[in-house]
Amino acid sequence: MHQEYSLDNPHPGANLSYDFMKSCAQLRLRRVLGGALGILGWAATNVPAATGTIQDVQHVAILALENRSFDHYFGAMKAVRGFDDRTALLLPTGNSIFAQPYGSGVRLPFHTTEQCLVDEEHSWPGQHTVWNLGKWDQWAAFNGPNALEYYTRDDLPFHYALADAYTICDNYFCSVIGPTWPNRAYLMTGTIDPSGTGGGPMIDNTAPTAGYTWTTYPERLQTNGVSWKVYQEADNYGCNVLEWFAPFISAAPGSPLHNRGMARVTNLVTALRTDVTNATLPQVSWIVLPSSFTEHPPYSAASGQFITKQILEALAANPTVFHSTVLIITYDENGGFFNHVPPPTPPPGTPDEFVGGQPIGLGSRVPLILVSPWTRGGYVCSEVFDHTSIIRFLEKWTGVAEPNISAWRRQLCGDLTAAFDFANPSTNYPSLPAVAPITCAVGHPVTPPAIQSMPTQEGGIKLARPLPYQPNANSDTDCATGQFRITMTNAGTAALHFAIYANAFRLDGPWQYDVAPGGSGGTHFQIATNGSGPYDFSCYGPNGFLRRFAGNGHSNCNQLEVTSTIDPPPGSIAVVMKNATAGAATFTITNSYVTNGAASFIVPADSTAMNAYPVLADNHGWYDLTVTTDDDPAFLRRLAGHIENGSVTLLGRELPPSGSHVTELSASLRAGNIVLTYPGSFTNHTLQSSPSLPASWTPVGITPTNDFYSNNVVTLPITTNSMYFRLQP
Repeated sequence: MHQEYSLDNPHPGANLSYDFMKSCAQLRLRRVLGGALGILGWAATNVPAATGTIQDVQHVAILALENRSFDHYFGAMKAVRGFDDRTALLLPTGNSIFAQPYGSGVRLPFHTTEQCLVDEEHSWPGQHTVWNLGKWDQWAAFNGPNALEYYTRDDLPFHYALADAYTICDNYFCSVIGPTWPNRAYLMTGTIDPSGTGGGPMIDNTAPTAGYTWTTYPERLQTNGVSWKVYQEADNYGCNVLEWFAPFISAAPGSPLHNRGMARVTNLVTALRTDVTNATLPQVSWIVLPSSFTEHPPYSAASGQFITKQILEALAANPTVFHSTVLIITYDENGGFFNHVPPPTPPPGTPDEFVGGQPIGLGSRVPLILVSPWTRGGYVCSEVFDHTSIIRFLEKWTGVAEPNISAWRRQLCGDLTAAFDFANPSTNYPSLPAVAPITCAVGHPVTPPAIQSMPTQEGGIKLARPLPYQPNANSDTDCATGQFRITMTNAGTAALHFAIYANAFRLDGPWQYDVAPGGSGGTHFQIATNGSGPYDFSCYGPNGFLRRFAGNGHSNCNQLEVTSTIDPPPGSIAVVMKNATAGAATFTITNSYVTNGAASFIVPADSTAMNAYPVLADNHGWYDLTVTTDDDPAFLRRLAGHIENGSVTLLGRELPPSGSHVTELSASLRAGNIVLTYPGSFTNHTLQSSPSLPASWTPVGITPTNDFYSNNVVTLPITTNSMYFRLQP
């Protein structure tokens, strides 16, 4: 089946409706009649003038809920980096990170339907204990098995539907390996003041009586004339950051800081709806919820879904406002709940990123859903983000800088814009399920199952935004010094964070590295001290990047090796097999994306051989190759990741072919043109158009081109307010 990946609903058929935006026109594309010979039509209606840039945004509203991790909520969701993660961290036990050590055994994540959960430990010392110097293996041992509870779509119908309708970010981390207040401080100020110049460092949920004194981002907006407001009721669960800062504590009623940052409303949803309806919504809004709606255990996820839907409906009460608003929904921290992806942490000595010798963050992965016309369509964005990314989005939009953000975070974490398509907004409002609130007075302990099984994700695919990454890593051995060397490279346009873990033979690590765009970084490990010289390391990077290097430095030292090169324009990875021994060597490359994907290569003595895999054409850019050799049973190289080409791609457990032959007339909007595609076998058909129905049909008169799959493709500029198309035998 042909799928137009730019469409909001990628499944063609009868009675379909697709929405697009182009400049100042809302294009409504619909299938008038079903079947291959059906009629396609579009019409334009007036919408506010657009620039196709971030400046089309008029309002940003930020809703930070409480204490839920990404895996806890979305580990079971289709296509995101969840329970089916093929490059999940490998523990020295040989188990994956999902099998958390617990006593003499392990505990796996387990499903619960209980809405009133017990609050897990999530303090600065507790979270750092779980982090365990980056080993990430104390979730069950420290917090107990209940830290591994998770929900599914049936438990979170609204959150899942909202993520399916808009964009979810599956590589978004909270800012601090710690509790609520420090994370919320990063969300609204960009720091916890690690140097202590403003009353910090803030590492727990306390503040000086007189308040902290470093500058908050709302103060900077106020100074620069950008309107802003905190929406909160008398019960704000103690989560308004500004209440902890001296200028707001001392602000007199009637002053801008008090009225915008400290004043309460009777009902925040009503207040928000009133401002939206009256077109008085400020440019930047922070929404701080009453206790029972925060989703902080024991308070229910159901109640959080209920009020989030109300907030969304309040924003939609004025279509003009809604169509120019970005609603950012996230969670301040993980609340002690398990997440399987270890966070990037700074290399030792990184300025402004350590307190008491311990890294501040990044913290655990938490959910982030971006609701706006520019994020509509069920996308996933896997760029590395944290709470400072939200401030940086505001920076880019308002021009108001936040100097509190450290250089390391600016280098590593994106500004959220990779998740947006400002050139092609879609303003249709999705159908979202209603959820009733559930009142929880206390948390109810959940008994883990006696018989454990590894959870899996839903079937299905999602669209993935292009990323600024192109990592690679290769190895070699210095036989004279007994050093095993790993070189990490970054051919992308954004900085990359790599973490190297020892899978066996040593107990130290992991080791953290940052590589600038277009740069490289190297490290080495002394393997001669391991007795016979065995080694087994994994190098991890963003978006599922993995290189595994295993072998024995005393066995054919540096004579058998495998390296890789990535060629993004054609989307291929080349595997180079080196044999410097005196006899022929047999290498086997196994492609795990292909059934019976093993292929053997005999490499003559003192020579190399290369095999290229066109993974962009074959598998949407995803690859997972394992290389072994008959001449050394300890030798193994694994290469997994994704090749970027600047285009939207697909994610999912069972990916369809990268392209296919269409079976009917279909259309999409690309770069201001209508692109019509129909089967190449329809050589005796004429593509016709009409400005209206009933129709007066005329031939389009453009010779079609052929795509890679021999489909006919016709591209037409948008020159009229409506047009209908058909294929006529």
